[in-house]
Amino acid sequence: MQKWFWALPVILLLLGSCKRHEVKQGAITYTIDYELPDSLKTFAAFLPKTAIIYFKGDSTVSIQQAGPDATTVITHKPTNFMRVLLRSDKAQYAIDYTKAEQVDILPPTDYTYAPTTETKTILGHKATKYVLTDKTSGVGNEVWFTKDIKLVPNYVTAVFDTTYGVPLVFTSDQNGMVTRTSVKEIKFEKVPDGVFSTPAGYKKITPEQFKNMPVGN
Repeated sequence: MQKWFWALPVILLLLGSCKRHEVKQGAITYTIDYELPDSLKTFAAFLPKTAIIYFKGDSTVSIQQAGPDATTVITHKPTNFMRVLLRSDKAQYAIDYTKAEQVDILPPTDYTYAPTTETKTILGHKATKYVLTDKTSGVGNEVWFTKDIKLVPNYVTAVFDTTYGVPLVFTSDQNGMVTRTSVKEIKFEKVPDGVFSTPAGYKKITPEQFKNMPVGN
């Protein structure tokens, strides 16, 4: 069961506006690449290679799928709402996390930020490279920030200090698993109807029940 959460820290949930003009809704697509140590290579099939994030107002939903397994995360920033939908060929679960419980599944946020002189254009937006260093582990990550657009932070973007801009490309190293996430497409258009709703057939469980489930359920 825990395989669903391998991809959660690598996915950005973004809201906002383009070139400082408010935009109510749209979608962002990211590609995800992994460098796995030998001990984790058996999990490769369970890791999604792309992620689609829909945003509308203060709500977002990210959809990640690898084979029959899918993880969907629905958030509403003002109320700190987070619902995780897990789907496999065996079962479908819906889990609501309170703000306090979200700490258990969010990556660490205590970084130092070091700007570099490197810049490049990503999807038409000027981006600057920063090196982020985890104050606890000392591990460094690369992040390309842009200030051309302003997006409201939420599930994954909460790990970044938004005063530096919006992260478009970033790497992370968690226990030897290196993940590179790159923005592929940003569209500001009407999102699909019902995208923020929970489909029928999902069984509601608590975070504690999910944590205690045996792997493979």
